[in-house]
Amino acid sequence: MNPTFRLVLKSGPNSGQVFPLESSEIIIGRDINATFVINDPEVSRRHARLTLQGVNFIIEDLGSTNGTMVSGQRLAGPYILRPGELITLGEHTNVLFESTDPDATAASLRPMEAPAQPSFGAYTPPVTATESDFGNEPPFAVPSAQEYAGKIPSQPRQAARPRKKKTSSLVVILIILVAVLAFGCIVFAIFDALNLYCEIPGVMNFLIPGACPP
Repeated sequence: MNPTFRLVLKSGPNSGQVFPLESSEIIIGRDINATFVINDPEVSRRHARLTLQGVNFIIEDLGSTNGTMVSGQRLAGPYILRPGELITLGEHTNVLFESTDPDATAASLRPMEAPAQPSFGAYTPPVTATESDFGNEPPFAVPSAQEYAGKIPSQPRQAARPRKKKTSSLVVILIILVAVLAFGCIVFAIFDALNLYCEIPGVMNFLIPGACPP
């Protein structure tokens, strides 16, 4: 269905009045013979005319005294109205051009259909395993408590410590030999510096026979 149109008086006399556009020609004015009568002294007797052409309404001013404006623009000739546009007649009368869709109204009156319920398949009970299903498998052996009785877990072997005793003995002997050698060197240096070879009787002659006179 084609949309229908109407005029809604927004301001001026009888504000809120709704006038359905049910004929192909509508005369707006103060005259009692006008199609849409607006009793406003600023509105002319035959102020404006709406003509249906196809699915659109054409508005034109009929030589009114105060003029006709659509959406703030003064009409200078025929103009195709669009739903939602505001028609101003004179100074204070504003008329809204609206469109109503009968299909939308009919759709809103239709009963709401219940949503389709989801379909579910037949219920299949779960399969429970029986003892026969495990007949070919060896039973799981659980160790008894007696197998662990009296058994103490073995301690991990400690790593063999290196034998330092023999090495320590060799170090001590080496230190002693170095000390004796150092002491002998010191004594020899003293004897040599003081020329004491023949001061100790018999020592030098023992080492070197005849080195010192008797």
